[in-house]
Amino acid sequence: MIQTNEAERSIPYANVTSVRLSRTRNKFLITIQPDGQLPVTVSNQYYLSGRAYEDRSRQYTTFVRILHYHLKEKSTAEYECGSKLNALVTWGCVLVLLSFGVALVLEYLRLSPLNFIGLAILVSMGALGLLVLFNWGRFPNIYKPDQIPLQFLPADPLSASTALAKSRRSYL
Repeated sequence: MIQTNEAERSIPYANVTSVRLSRTRNKFLITIQPDGQLPVTVSNQYYLSGRAYEDRSRQYTTFVRILHYHLKEKSTAEYECGSKLNALVTWGCVLVLLSFGVALVLEYLRLSPLNFIGLAILVSMGALGLLVLFNWGRFPNIYKPDQIPLQFLPADPLSASTALAKSRRSYL
C-alpha cells in the first residue's frame, strides 16, 4: 500500500518490474517500477515543514529488506543499484565536448602550452577522471535480491555504536 498526499494505491508484488537502489551522501533511495505505472521512490528521509527532515534509516532498511524478500518469491523484477548508466554516459559526453571547447578557447587566445588536440585530450581525461572519482562506489550494477549491496543501505546507528564500544573495550 502506497500513501501519497492525494490517495492510496496498491501495487501487487507480481507487477513490480524493476527495483533500483541509489544514494547521495546520507540520502538513500529505492525506486520501484510497477508494470505500466509511474515509478515510486521511497527515501530514508521524511520531510517535515520547510527544509527540516527526520531520519528514518531503520524503517527504510527494514522496508527494503522485506520488499526484496517478498519480491524474490513473487516477482521477476530486475535489481539494479547505483547511478543510471545513461546519465553517466551523458555526463561523460558533455564533459568531453566542454573539454574540446576549453581547448579551442585556449588555442584561440594562444594560452595553450600544447597543440589543440593534445590539450583537448588532456582536459578530457582530467574531466572524465573527476566524473569517475565523484561516482566511485555508485557505478551501475545488477544484484540478486538476497544479496543487497550494503553501501546502498544506511548504516544502523545502534550497530555502529555497539561496534565502536567493542573496539574501545579491546584497547583497554
